[in-house]
Amino acid sequence: MTEAAKPTVPSGRPMAARDLFKFQMVDDPQVSPDGREVAWVKTWLDAEDNGYRSTIVVTDLVDGSSRPLTPDLSRASHPRWSPDGRYIAFLAPVSPTDEEADTPLAVSFLGHLPQLMIVPATGGETRALTALGGGAAQVSWSPDGSRLAFTTLVDPEKGLETLGAPLPQDPYLRFNRDVLVTDRIRWKSDSLGLVGNYYRQIATVTPEGEGLSLLTKGRSDFSVPTWSPDGTLLAVVGNLDPNADRQRRQSIYLLTAQPEQGAEPQELFGLEEMRSTDLCWSPDGTTLAVCGHNDPVKGHYGFQKLWLVEVADGSATCVTEHIDKTLGDYSRNYDMRRFGGADGPRWLPDGHGLFVLVNERGAIHLHRFDVASKQLTPLTTGDQVVTAFSADRSFERVVLLIGDSLNPADLYLLEPGRSSALRRLTHVNKALFEEVALSAPIRFESRSSGVPVDGWIMPPVVREPGKKAPVILYTGGGPGGMRASVFCQEWQLYAAQGYAVINCNARGNYGYGEDFSVATRGKWGDLDYRDNIAYLRDALEAFDFLDPERLAVAGGSYGGYMATWIISRHTEFKAAVVDRCLYNRYSFNGTGDIGFLLDQVEFDKRLPWEATEVYLERSPAQYIEAVKTPTLVVHSEQDHRCPIDQGEQLFMSLKHLGVPTELVRFPNETHELSRGGRPWHRVFRLERYLDWFARYL
Repeated sequence: MTEAAKPTVPSGRPMAARDLFKFQMVDDPQVSPDGREVAWVKTWLDAEDNGYRSTIVVTDLVDGSSRPLTPDLSRASHPRWSPDGRYIAFLAPVSPTDEEADTPLAVSFLGHLPQLMIVPATGGETRALTALGGGAAQVSWSPDGSRLAFTTLVDPEKGLETLGAPLPQDPYLRFNRDVLVTDRIRWKSDSLGLVGNYYRQIATVTPEGEGLSLLTKGRSDFSVPTWSPDGTLLAVVGNLDPNADRQRRQSIYLLTAQPEQGAEPQELFGLEEMRSTDLCWSPDGTTLAVCGHNDPVKGHYGFQKLWLVEVADGSATCVTEHIDKTLGDYSRNYDMRRFGGADGPRWLPDGHGLFVLVNERGAIHLHRFDVASKQLTPLTTGDQVVTAFSADRSFERVVLLIGDSLNPADLYLLEPGRSSALRRLTHVNKALFEEVALSAPIRFESRSSGVPVDGWIMPPVVREPGKKAPVILYTGGGPGGMRASVFCQEWQLYAAQGYAVINCNARGNYGYGEDFSVATRGKWGDLDYRDNIAYLRDALEAFDFLDPERLAVAGGSYGGYMATWIISRHTEFKAAVVDRCLYNRYSFNGTGDIGFLLDQVEFDKRLPWEATEVYLERSPAQYIEAVKTPTLVVHSEQDHRCPIDQGEQLFMSLKHLGVPTELVRFPNETHELSRGGRPWHRVFRLERYLDWFARYL
């Protein structure tokens, strides 16, 4: 069936790249224990300072009024209520001293990470509880409010390092602080930089900032300290194996919560793939809930199932094995999210069920899981994504973070015992959306090799009968996530400039059954490539406003891999943009921060020199000689996920072949440039995309 082009007259002006500075972002809702208020993070971009600003806002769940809790320039995030509701702990950076800031460090995060803060919930003076070189993260209050557990980065040989410590006077020591010496495999991180021999450890501190203690030590990483209901134990996730850096497997460990007792972590239960952020104690303290799977072959393609672990003996049951759906927030293709929020399972007060997020066909919804019947009951519906949720202690009020293709995210209130209706709490981008015209994506299903392939066609904002629009096939990152009904300013910008944008959930993505997700394991460029091309061709046939003579392809990360793979096989594309790509699978194994772990799954733990032909067969570099499409190469210098050598290799190959190309190389940016990079770099990137498409389409 062909959809005829319908005349459209936009009610607002076209979206512009610099509208980025007019957006506000909502993240990390946290409902107060008594259910009266919700604390959340509001973030915006500062054009003058070329950075991000954020404040914690508290909204009354009865009358809807809101008040800022922290100053606008605080860059506050991750609010957490004390059990009695009197205080809110949060994270915020502390500026290093001028001397520290001017001294280069190989371990680039040191002294620049957020610290743990506390403020009265009614407002007042903010106090810093930590001043650690390794910062603070993953904060959790003890049930009685007497201590806070958190994670911090520690060099085992140095212990806790405090900010403001005098720099070495010896010039040899002072000016060699930028030299990194490490003996571990995981010595870099795209989010942190060069971590060297630093490990994430568990610490505690009192609300008065006293009694700072490390509960763990040594050459192992631990995460997400979660207090038992009686406050005597902490459940954490880690791996104490001496070869943990080479493994994907994670285990739950129990720690004695009192630092003076000094007990070693006791292993309780492990999984081949574990969502460490999902740890949650049952109300009676007998059971821990966690998500993951135990198939070493499936790796990141395997679905995140719900496991219930008995604390007494470590026995565990996968209670959603019969449900072919993955849990948690796995939405992708967004560029308007900062801190997210809690997306893991949460026990109901009666201990008979849990609230979970379920991914299905490009949408994510809140469900109730009943332990006895092992069945899911949806609590939200529609073509949208619920990316985080929080509830009061009685679960009478639940606040959801919900977005869709026309709105990045806002907060909604659900009162499960009273009604299934949602009440909207925030409209942070209302003024901007009253000003600009947006394109509403069209759901469209295709077939590839007999398998349904689901996706979206975003038409140009202005559509005139008889006029065809140039088309951008945007291949997604991952694999292992899910293309979803989320807002993407970048795509709205293209639609405002007269382009149509196409993207789909090719095989390798979640939301359509585990067989669909696992189908591309070890075979990038096979079924996933066929699905993208089949979807494009079916869309061109189904929608008469799409111009088959003016095609472009673009994508970032794995999407950059796929864009390069496609232009090495199709000369009909008039333009391509390859962003933060993976180009050479062989060299990637030794340079990316996850390359060695990714390839364990993709190539059955065979190293490059053990399976050279396979690595090269699955590398776009092997087929680059066939490329004729003018290609813009975009990459960030501090990208440790897909290091910059990948983009440089592609650029140099195209130059040698005489293919029109340019390299856009961003300094001081990571793999997250398009989502969290310096604002003016983000604008520049968008305008380079538009320039390239305009030149060749």
